[in-house]
Amino acid sequence: MWIILAICSAASLGLANIAHKRLLDDYLEGVGALGAGSILTRSACAALVLAVVGWPVDAPAHAVIIALLSGVSLGAGLLLLFLGLKMGEASRAVAVSQTNPILVSLLALAILGEAISAPQWAAIALVVVGAGLVSVEGLGRRLFRLTPGLTALVGSSVTLGLSFFLAKLVLADLTPWEVFGMQELGMVPAFAIFGRPGNWRRLWNGLRSGPALTTFLVGEGLLPQLAIVLFVWSFRLGPVSLASAILATRPLFVFVVGTLLSWRTFGVMQESLRPQALAAKGIAIAMIVGGTTMLAVLP
Repeated sequence: MWIILAICSAASLGLANIAHKRLLDDYLEGVGALGAGSILTRSACAALVLAVVGWPVDAPAHAVIIALLSGVSLGAGLLLLFLGLKMGEASRAVAVSQTNPILVSLLALAILGEAISAPQWAAIALVVVGAGLVSVEGLGRRLFRLTPGLTALVGSSVTLGLSFFLAKLVLADLTPWEVFGMQELGMVPAFAIFGRPGNWRRLWNGLRSGPALTTFLVGEGLLPQLAIVLFVWSFRLGPVSLASAILATRPLFVFVVGTLLSWRTFGVMQESLRPQALAAKGIAIAMIVGGTTMLAVLP
């Protein structure tokens, strides 16, 4: 069950990233406007969830603090990912940010005592390398030419991995819904740096059309929250080291949807359709699917 939840979470996040890329390219003037919008969506979601499930007054104080820090780290990771999306293709930016399972696995092994077999390490490595391969230009002399914003994307990978680990750490003391509410609340201060008046004006101006507002409500107001709920539940039911590896399949969904939307018939994305890039990404897909299958069938 946790594998299905993790795959659905990866798909939801992938679709959300496609929407974010669309917003940044066509509707919103800069990352600051999208960050301001995230303040609204995260605040509203946190208020709604905590109003329903209540503040975890019976939980240890340290668990609540760690859950909030998980949200801060998650917000920082998404913020850095927004910067990467603004600088390059969606599939490549998301791929570089999804190399976090190695960090999560090492932390889970050292602190949580999760047992990871040699075949499972091989499967994790296959998924991570496949996710990274989506970021290259193509097969040839320029194989390892990465997109701009690499530093931001590596930072996104580290902070997202830390957030996943912290969430798993407190699930013994908090329910998944309480962790979700704390994470949403913790993301608000991470995005607060974008709360300047100019960003609110750009957000208002950018979302005045119907397509822009719809893209924002679905891509920032619905899909990310669904994805977070799903991966928190997958962490509750399964080992975070393996669940985070399956979450790294997100570039697969971004690549498939982004490529379809980049064909001349649609023309709403600007993903590379050069044979070299498609060949590299095809190999990456095979590696990601193979690694995920291994994780699903290995004991």
